[in-house]
Amino acid sequence: MYKETIRSVFENPACLTWVHSENIRDVVQAFGGQPEQLAEGGFDDLYESYELDNDEAIVLITQSPGWFLAVEFTKYMGARRDVLRRLSAGGEALTLAWTIELDATFAYAADGKLESVFDPVRQGTTAAEPEYLAWAQAYGVTAEQWRDDWLAASFALAEQISGLRVDQTWKERTHLVLSIERQEAGEPAARPPLALKEEMWELVMRHPRVAAIAANPSEDDFTEMSLIASEMVVRAAGLEGPDIDEALNAIGAGRHGESVRALNDRLLTLSDGFRRRAAEVMDENANAGLPDPDTDWGRFLMKHHALKTLAAPLAMDPYPGCKAAIRQAREVVVGQRRQNDNYRLLKAMENIAFYMFNGHNP
Repeated sequence: MYKETIRSVFENPACLTWVHSENIRDVVQAFGGQPEQLAEGGFDDLYESYELDNDEAIVLITQSPGWFLAVEFTKYMGARRDVLRRLSAGGEALTLAWTIELDATFAYAADGKLESVFDPVRQGTTAAEPEYLAWAQAYGVTAEQWRDDWLAASFALAEQISGLRVDQTWKERTHLVLSIERQEAGEPAARPPLALKEEMWELVMRHPRVAAIAANPSEDDFTEMSLIASEMVVRAAGLEGPDIDEALNAIGAGRHGESVRALNDRLLTLSDGFRRRAAEVMDENANAGLPDPDTDWGRFLMKHHALKTLAAPLAMDPYPGCKAAIRQAREVVVGQRRQNDNYRLLKAMENIAFYMFNGHNP
């Protein structure tokens, strides 16, 4: 049980961020580092962060099947909402952070959107918030556990979501240590040119709007990239109607967040409906990962993924929204990839979007 052990593992306040991902590069860069700054080390390396200057940091990173765990003693970058949204783009992420004054937060995000943010200390008091107690209860963490020990309950909740146990054995294992060091003053490094495989360049050049972006990639182009992916899947899946038109207009205008929440909710409701309809008519030999456009279940799944493509840029910030939209769009056209080049074009667009955001090639 965490109650008996967790304070011997963490004798100091900390910020822990669990990330559901297979790509350590994305995790490292979300914390402001680069993969080449990683080295093997141990838990005690974290204590060096107390001696660093303000623009330097140390993050301990553990990899387990499907998840990363990042631990900080000083910067608490994982507790920033923009970082958590970025880490959860196309997946999920959660953060637990507390200070010596017991200023604490527990946050969970999925697909670039914050789903739950609360004060875990408060959940163990008479001021506990029923909606968050119910949310934790769904993962098997009870109100009694919160009242008994808020920190132990928080770690139990994180383990239920991630499957990663944090104990003395975890503490003593070899970890990856990300050392983010101060950059020396001087001329900024020139950005390398966009690099795509020859067949990708040929494909991009046949699509003027994508070619225009590739010729001079800029972060201002995430909106256009999201719109291109969205228009592609609307055609491929045969979507139509007022909500579809409204969504395309909103994506093209770069609108996202609260102003389009109602529209986003309607799209996701429609998406869930098509997923259920696909499940009802899908035969046992069907491959849900390759929607067959010549079958009813395949067409329903294509519509399901197409609607999620439209929803992504409406719910997230520009880069996470663009990234998620492109990945969802590939799920729409994957069953048609032998008939057209849309699947390969979307892969090229994903590489271009990565370059636009990170300033280097994937």
